[in-house]
Amino acid sequence: MSSSGPDGFAAELGDLGYVVELHAGFVIFAYEVDVGPCDGSRVQIALQPIDHPRTPPTGPFVSPRLLPIRPDSSPAPWGGVHEAHGRGFDDPNGIWEYWSRPFPEWADHGRTAVSYLEIHLRRLFAGLPGELACAA
Repeated sequence: MSSSGPDGFAAELGDLGYVVELHAGFVIFAYEVDVGPCDGSRVQIALQPIDHPRTPPTGPFVSPRLLPIRPDSSPAPWGGVHEAHGRGFDDPNGIWEYWSRPFPEWADHGRTAVSYLEIHLRRLFAGLPGELACAA
């Protein structure tokens, strides 16, 4: 039987070639963006796959910050961007942000790390505004 929760999600990422750090229930890894205005940039992603594979991880925590903090209910990509600190994520230097972006199609796409990355995360980065400045 395969592992579940953060360990299971981390193992799936490891099988995909990612170097993963587990910290307090979060899975943290470097992600190469290959779509949208951040194409070619490398960011850090932290996910909280609480009961993987039953439910999807939370929305992504992203570092460096790419969007302005705007925790209101405006449509994505501008709305639903929160400070990471205070969401169970330790961010003493204020370099992370949390994107409140659920993945409602999780069950339709195999409930795997690869589906989260290739469908959900790619869609989020593809939908970023064109004027966004991303460091390569």
